[in-house]
Amino acid sequence: MRVGHGSQLLEVVPGEPMGGYADRSHGVGGVLDPLEVHVVTFAGRHRLALVVADLICVNTDAAGRIRAALRELRIDSCWVAATHTHASPEAGCTPGGEPTPADVARRLLAATVGAAKAAIVDEQDAWLTTTRADVAGLAGRRTSGDADPVDIPVDALVVSTALGVAGVVTVSPVHPTVLPADNRDVSADLNGAIRRALAAPGRWVVAATGAAGDISTRHTRRGRSTAELDRLAALVAGDLRLEPSHEPGPDAVRLPRSRTVRLAPKTAAEVTAATRATAAEAADERSRQVFEQGRRIARDLAARRRGEPYAVDVQAVRIGGVTLVAIPGELFLELGEAIRAAAGPEVIVLGYANGYLGYLPSRSTPPTYETLVSPVRPGSGEQVVDAAVQVAGSVTGEEST
Repeated sequence: MRVGHGSQLLEVVPGEPMGGYADRSHGVGGVLDPLEVHVVTFAGRHRLALVVADLICVNTDAAGRIRAALRELRIDSCWVAATHTHASPEAGCTPGGEPTPADVARRLLAATVGAAKAAIVDEQDAWLTTTRADVAGLAGRRTSGDADPVDIPVDALVVSTALGVAGVVTVSPVHPTVLPADNRDVSADLNGAIRRALAAPGRWVVAATGAAGDISTRHTRRGRSTAELDRLAALVAGDLRLEPSHEPGPDAVRLPRSRTVRLAPKTAAEVTAATRATAAEAADERSRQVFEQGRRIARDLAARRRGEPYAVDVQAVRIGGVTLVAIPGELFLELGEAIRAAAGPEVIVLGYANGYLGYLPSRSTPPTYETLVSPVRPGSGEQVVDAAVQVAGSVTGEEST
């Protein structure tokens, strides 16, 4: 197998709308740290490109245009994921997804093509291993009243060559929301800090986001500045062991597989019941404000009166001895871990990939912001898990029955 990496800066326009926070009314003011688009290519008989962009989301329209453009570069298949930074231009990140603003889509496409060309030039013989660290003190559940920290499982896909570790793709199931809603400067937030913390001469770093639907630094951060970003990223860098593999493993790049899942929208009765819930148990004023935002968004969703199901594609690919699973939305951490438990330890779950539906709630989640703003019924998360386990099994030849 040959693996390559390329990156390009993502251009931003002063004054353009910023995404991520429902109560944000200002536009881009400046640049705290540059937004980036990274492309990693995995080439055997089949060439796959993994695109990771510092955006709040990437909708299916933008992902489709990127796939078409990269085919011109002899890239056979392409996954496009967002880091979900809340300090980026708005990219159409609303429950259910919507068209990407045309100029954002144009800039994303240009940066991706440039990064993909650089990745192909950079390709060299390499092999893959995975490592995982349970990082204490990094993050916890965002759920109101649940302030206990959680040991966060951070995965890393390690790319080794004869000279050592050439690159690493980290996947952390944490909302990159250290910077606050009143921040006016674009930033990759926590993912950018992880890239900086793991950087080393001769080693590239890509930082993606996993099943982060209910996980953030809300109860663990000590501030909302770049210093706090660096402190949290240092926890990840300190726990991950990026050892080179001296034993080349399987080198095949298999064809990605996809499974379409149809998720029912919330019923009127479910919306009514959810919006009657209160945030009395919320730990702080900000949590109560966020809950109220969720109630408003839920009422707006109900007013659309959608009847047909949402169709989303859950995808998997086998690269060497590693299986990547792509989820087009915000899966809760326990559901991401359920995929791994059922499909095998060499599985890494990517969130915010190949489209954006919104939060994918489980059956047992009580009313929270995440369940309020989700466009789909409780239990949709479990439907996605079932599809992910099946499609992961299909790329390893061990499809679940």
